[in-house]
Amino acid sequence: MHNKLAHTAEHAFIGSLQKSLGITLNVRKVEHRKNDSSVIIKLEELDLETVIKAQREVNSLIQCGRKVKSHLYETLEEAKTRFPHIRINEERIKQCGPPIRVIEIEGHDIAACAMDHASNLCECEFFLVTKVSNRERESEYEIDFTVKDQAKEALTILVWKLLGICKEVGANINTVENAVKRLNEERRANAIKLKRITAEYLSKIVPKIIVKNNIKVNLFQETFYGLDDEEIRSFAGKKIADLDEKSIVLLAHISIDNEENASIVFARTDALHSIDCNRLFRESYSLGGRGGGKATFVTGVIKKEKVGELVKHIITDVTNLL
Repeated sequence: MHNKLAHTAEHAFIGSLQKSLGITLNVRKVEHRKNDSSVIIKLEELDLETVIKAQREVNSLIQCGRKVKSHLYETLEEAKTRFPHIRINEERIKQCGPPIRVIEIEGHDIAACAMDHASNLCECEFFLVTKVSNRERESEYEIDFTVKDQAKEALTILVWKLLGICKEVGANINTVENAVKRLNEERRANAIKLKRITAEYLSKIVPKIIVKNNIKVNLFQETFYGLDDEEIRSFAGKKIADLDEKSIVLLAHISIDNEENASIVFARTDALHSIDCNRLFRESYSLGGRGGGKATFVTGVIKKEKVGELVKHIITDVTNLL
């Protein structure tokens, strides 16, 4: 029963989206689960405002008690002749075989579908979108939704969550959106500042010089606290890209978000062929290290109290291999 209602509401929702977007949508998949359902549509771009507008229209159609009719045709061609603008997944419909069932929501949507449907949208009672996910790589959107009592329960949970967010950010229902936007802007500004501060700290590293067998190697080794991991990795990449230098980068970083572990970047220039960063770092697994990468560039993590031991171990191994 629930699947029948959810599937009927999905037809109404897709019909509303099509009206807003001015195109016929390709519905790739509809899935019904225990507590909700989802529909996957092929689409390059879909904004939240359009989704909310479609949801509002579906609930308006439910309140009006829009009729749902079912038609049967022997062939697809016959169905297309009767409904030129029909929405149809031909491969799926052909698998079901004749007769071809066409579901018509009066004055709103027409689609070929083999599943059972309600006879009136009012049976759905209430329609709620709970999640919109962009599958950018596949040019798809997955939209989760629910109907009737499950939709009412989901809405109650969402309201409680929203009230909790309001409390956390010091806002009310009317101001929470602007408050979150402001916090997001502050977060982005702080991220930019942190990158700049990290770059300044990195620029002040004075390399230690390791000399062995007439080979001079620059060792950029340091431990940082509360900086930006991405900027640290970028610094390492730039240092090993210098083809005129023989350099090793060994940096540890303990972030504010995870004060138990330190992230590790271990890299070397191409000229130091005898040093396999990946193999050397794997040997630190006995110290609790985790991670890996290539012979020239490795990232990983280790307990912060083991950083000194790891650094000493790697420097000793590197020196022996020169």
